[in-house]
Amino acid sequence: MNRTLKRLVALFLGLCLAAHPCSSQNPRKQDSDLPVLRVSTRLVQVKVIVQDRKGQPATGLTQDDFLLLEDGKPQPIAMFSMEEDRTTAAAGTPFPPDTYSNRIERRAGARNSVTVILLDAINTRFADSVYAKNQVVKFLSQLQSQDRVALYALVAGSVRIIHDFTSDASGLLRMLDRFKATGDFIDRTQTGAVPETGIADLDEWLREASQRMDNFYTNSRVLETTSALEVIANHLARLPGRKNLIWVSGSFPLTIGEDALPTRYSLSPERRTYWREVERAARAVSDANMAIYPVDARGLIGAFGPNPGSFNPRPILGRQINPFPGAPLSAFDSMQVLAQRTGGRAFYNSNDIQGAIREAIDDSRVTYVLGYYPSHGKWDGKFHQIKVKLKTKGNKVRHRTGYFAHEDAPKDETTRKDLVLVAARSPLDATTLGVVVRVEQLPADGKRRVKLILAVDRREITLNEQDRRWVGTLDLLFSQRSPEGLGLFGEHQTLQMNLTQESYEQLIREGITLTRHLHLTPGATQLRVVVRDVPSGAIGSVSIPLPAEPSQGTR
Repeated sequence: MNRTLKRLVALFLGLCLAAHPCSSQNPRKQDSDLPVLRVSTRLVQVKVIVQDRKGQPATGLTQDDFLLLEDGKPQPIAMFSMEEDRTTAAAGTPFPPDTYSNRIERRAGARNSVTVILLDAINTRFADSVYAKNQVVKFLSQLQSQDRVALYALVAGSVRIIHDFTSDASGLLRMLDRFKATGDFIDRTQTGAVPETGIADLDEWLREASQRMDNFYTNSRVLETTSALEVIANHLARLPGRKNLIWVSGSFPLTIGEDALPTRYSLSPERRTYWREVERAARAVSDANMAIYPVDARGLIGAFGPNPGSFNPRPILGRQINPFPGAPLSAFDSMQVLAQRTGGRAFYNSNDIQGAIREAIDDSRVTYVLGYYPSHGKWDGKFHQIKVKLKTKGNKVRHRTGYFAHEDAPKDETTRKDLVLVAARSPLDATTLGVVVRVEQLPADGKRRVKLILAVDRREITLNEQDRRWVGTLDLLFSQRSPEGLGLFGEHQTLQMNLTQESYEQLIREGITLTRHLHLTPGATQLRVVVRDVPSGAIGSVSIPLPAEPSQGTR
């Protein structure tokens, strides 16, 4: 089981570090508002943390101070910027009433960098979670005014929002105190050792039954964990600055293995494969440029735990002891590589969890962004190492260590439908594609009806020129949900764009706007609108509260 999990996250990290598609424009037009056009070359973005000898952010560096190498070969830096953690004013005018959007960067008080603290209930023992929660409370009690923190929880079935982004420590502490997830902790996934009865056939049956139960819970944990990473990454993707995910967990079901990626794999004798789930999560993390900071919820493990220096378990009485049944013995190694390959840091074997969170947040104060176009021209899934050096000595540099050159976003119908369904069920809006929806109530006519006017950011729609026409594809889903979050009714639509030059130029001037009339299902209280740009894979979703059902009166 551990061997296959190792392959699973080798795949995850590979896809996670894949290059971003290049954004270029029609060479005949120089207007910066033109839609994005995808071509064969791709831009790889590398976010770099630079600290001086005192551990403080190094500022004032220019492009000329950096040397960027891929597989040991120098690469021309095509894009360079320095991002500082600061509060930004809302861009543009506020949205009018009854208008909803996933443009979170337009909200007043937004910051260039954000941090999500993810409390992992499904991979953590209850006793460890209590300790970790107390450490988070201590950190929040000392929250600084410039910090922008959200508290999420990974519980059975989904990500739960404890509190969205804020600098208000009292609000975070109040909601954290209310958070209860005792039924979701990893104790439910441990079947323990199988007792020997002395009856060979019965013992064999018990071992097989125990293994099937372990496989079931392991499969569940892997699916829920990859889904959580995808949901959070899709939500943070639109923010321009550094995005930190501080993952507080007692066990990381994603272990690190070789750099070569398998094409298919399974986690159980039933041959359950997870290619699509892992690929989606990995692409989301890559698109969001999100740094992962694994934090071991167990704190100081002591002499009977794994040796952090060698990342190997110590033999006790002639055998290897796993202090955390069900977790891989290579967990510390997994944490290290997961952090390094996404540009974060790993924190383990320490009682100072609150200090680890503070260090992770402080990493966001200054970030340098370097972009380049790889010259290899082969997008065959192979791993390419990235190394960033400073031409002057004395500073420390940290960044993601490479990427896997995966192909374009999947376009097969099954995967496309899966992607929009995941966005529809997510507790968070996806933001890689900007969407604005205005809602107008229509005359009841015995039923609830609404008119939706849907606008998509024209600069984020992929249109390619083919035979003197401009073509593109959008997938749309309108999902109505109950107060409990259950899907009641959904309508899927594919919009094929095949524009003449005149229509293309009109789209540039006026943008893309769609109108849709919907009959609302009885009991529906929320509408989720999902839009996905098929060529690029960019996805956006907007949550809309629905008007109350008309009163039936008294009889």
